[in-house]
Amino acid sequence: MKHLCISHTQEHENEYSFTRQLVYLLTHFRMKRIYFLIISIALLFSSCNDYLDTVPGDKFDDAAVWNNPSLVEEFVFDIYNALPYPYQWYMNASLVDEAVPAQQDGVVSKVLTSTMSPDDSGVFQNNWATCMEGWWWNEVYSSIRACNLFFERIEQTPYPDDETKNQIKGEVHFLRGYFYYLLLAQYGGVPLIDHTYQIGDDYSKERNTLEETVNFIVTDLNQAASQLPVQSDKTRATQGAALAIKSRVLLYAASDLFNSQASWSNGYSYPELVSYVGGDRAERWRTARDAAKVVIDLGIYDLYEENPDPVKNFEDLFLSMSSDEQIFITIYDKINFPYWATDWISSICGTPSWGGYGLNQVTGNLADAYENSDGTCFDWNTQSSNPYANRDPRFYATILHEGADWVRDGGYTPDHIVQVGAWEDSQGTVVKSGADYQENATGYYIRKFIDPNFPTYYYGPRQPQPYIQIRYAEILLNYAEACIALGEDGEARRVMNLIRKRAGMPDVTESGTALLDRCRNERRVELAWEQHRFFDVRRWMIAPSAYVPATGVKVTYPTDDSVENPTYRQTTILGENRAWNNSHYLIPISRAEMQKNPKLIQNPGYN
Repeated sequence: MKHLCISHTQEHENEYSFTRQLVYLLTHFRMKRIYFLIISIALLFSSCNDYLDTVPGDKFDDAAVWNNPSLVEEFVFDIYNALPYPYQWYMNASLVDEAVPAQQDGVVSKVLTSTMSPDDSGVFQNNWATCMEGWWWNEVYSSIRACNLFFERIEQTPYPDDETKNQIKGEVHFLRGYFYYLLLAQYGGVPLIDHTYQIGDDYSKERNTLEETVNFIVTDLNQAASQLPVQSDKTRATQGAALAIKSRVLLYAASDLFNSQASWSNGYSYPELVSYVGGDRAERWRTARDAAKVVIDLGIYDLYEENPDPVKNFEDLFLSMSSDEQIFITIYDKINFPYWATDWISSICGTPSWGGYGLNQVTGNLADAYENSDGTCFDWNTQSSNPYANRDPRFYATILHEGADWVRDGGYTPDHIVQVGAWEDSQGTVVKSGADYQENATGYYIRKFIDPNFPTYYYGPRQPQPYIQIRYAEILLNYAEACIALGEDGEARRVMNLIRKRAGMPDVTESGTALLDRCRNERRVELAWEQHRFFDVRRWMIAPSAYVPATGVKVTYPTDDSVENPTYRQTTILGENRAWNNSHYLIPISRAEMQKNPKLIQNPGYN
């Protein structure tokens, strides 16, 4: 269960205790979670309280929920639980050029080889690895239905004051806007549903245009911002969180993909579903810039700078339970999210010498994107003898490489270093390997998000995990990107350099196209593995350059069993295919959904 700090009054403490236990159990059955929650609450209180009269076992009276503010709050708490959970068997990073999945099967390969179809969209439908959980069409619409049910019932709830009621209404406006953003990012325009359907209703509903979808989301987020506090518990929606998601949505709306009029497809007849087809694009960029500026001007967020060492500072950013850089977070730990094995990034992605499975391994493509410490581009042709010297400090805080200091065998030892290399005989056959060597490995593991003070993985004490859903650095990068599009290069450089200064990197000085390239790379390295890259390469329409063979590094040790002075060679990962098809700029709507709703129109390039 994703932990959210929900306040409760003392008079409802007993109800809270019972319902929290129910939520704990029911969130493991999320597809029908709202219905189970209401039914279970009704059954519980019919036996131990006078909230309900006895009713047949197949009926329930939802007045028990909507007449009790504490139970309404639990209802909303469960909607929060549907927000995407990032740490799965396959990570979002393994769907693009940030990572290589150690296991190859159709779940991920459908995406990497651009072979998704309405009959099989790989990770974008319910899958055994639960990759992209929280993004699936049915699951998102289930959450939207819960939001709509809330709005249809909330006015009957006897809150003690309007301020409290308005705040929780603002939270649900935020959540509905967030869920529609998830659909927008994947599909473009989608059916906009603002009420609950009942048995016997006509369920067919046409897709709204992309423009209508963006406007609907922005309206929800504006309403949320007007009702939410500026600063409070960051596991719950705040004014800043609503405005930050609005910034992201409007940046997407101004980007190339959603202003292409589907030119990347062959004669698609409904470009308005996947693109703006009119209006002033420059105005869309101005709106995106201004939305980011509003968040900046709140004056309550700042870049995390608690440690003068830029490497340690960037590491700690993702481990700190509270910081000024956080805008919206979800807290995970073993107590509050007891998921069976994939609830912990150190377990599924960590180094083998530390008990990890290394199931998602950082690509050389990403590693090579980190600049040298002087701001120049990394170059294998001139730096192969010592590729890990004098790099961007964020490289060391994000990626584990050969020779990196790390925890080993459950604790710190004098030689706690990552070893991804091997000893070879004269024919090039591996005769012995380092502690972190794996066949066809990239030679890199993720460092970001993992606390080295918790080396016991799945079976031991859990690292409290504050996953940052939205952080201030993203808002600054949103702002910089929009400024560049508007020709405001000086302002873009100023903001980009705030982030680079925090990272210990020199200022950027470029203009025009060169500055845009630097901005995109800055976003790539600053936000690596934070579920942005998959959508960034699509909205920038640069996916053909991202879906190329993944690279790694081959590390070879001297033959005398010494790990000193290894040799490095850039390699292409064997046994993995990647290819690009323009249809994959958007996700296909499943054939099952198309058959259930005959008014749906499929995205370009899918039959």
